[in-house]
Amino acid sequence: MSAQQIAALVQAALASFKHEAPPEGSTRGSPWSEARVLSQLAKLKDSLVTPYPQRFVVKDNHEQMTKHPPDEADYWVVAETNDYLEFYDPRTHEFGLADRGTDDALPSTIGVRGDLIGVFCAR
Repeated sequence: MSAQQIAALVQAALASFKHEAPPEGSTRGSPWSEARVLSQLAKLKDSLVTPYPQRFVVKDNHEQMTKHPPDEADYWVVAETNDYLEFYDPRTHEFGLADRGTDDALPSTIGVRGDLIGVFCAR
């Protein structure tokens, strides 16, 4: 996939987003209000970057967290915040969240995968 194709996927996800409250009793705690979701959506839009490939350390589960040497994979970064990167995995067709890491360390995935907006809201 190309950066343009990834950007088009991101734009399509944003264009098709419609907030729907979850059914009563289907969540733990209180579901987010529409205002809170739309606030996060605005932050996501501000965090978008031109997609670029990045190597990641894969730490999505306990086995991967303790593996030596750790698994690594290449994903497309689509959004950046101070602490996190949101990426797109073209093999699984899902978005994910990663800790940016420090200095020269590769960013590490943290086991959050799913749709563009849900993943961003999980950070």
